Amino acid sequence: MGFHAYMGSVKTYAKGAVYAYDKVVTNTHNAYSATTGHFVVPERGLYIFSYDTLSDPGKQSHPMLHVNGKVKSWQACNNSGGKIYITCSNTAILLLAKGDVVYVADLYGTATVRGPYTDFSGAKLS
Repeated sequence: MGFHAYMGSVKTYAKGAVYAYDKVVTNTHNAYSATTGHFVVPERGLYIFSYDTLSDPGKQSHPMLHVNGKVKSWQACNNSGGKIYITCSNTAILLLAKGDVVYVADLYGTATVRGPYTDFSGAKLS
């Protein structure tokens, strides 16, 4: 059981906005929504999530992995003074209950991120 999706274009998100990874590659059990950016846990278990973010030169993003509105994992792609692209990534292993909602949202401010190098994946381990 798992999903993998990426962003199909450059996108800008306001503080607190949920990232919608609109190009879905894998989505068993249809638990991930490309419209809302939410993964709704289909059954209790141990899950692994990975999310990668590419920030444009002179831009920044601070995507955080949330479960039911609470931050569980952090990134800081602060490229505000840079002249090159930077990539940030993080992985989290979480024990989740059926119905929990997992998503990525920017915590600190406006974020500009570049697809297809910005992606989100999750899978049940046990």
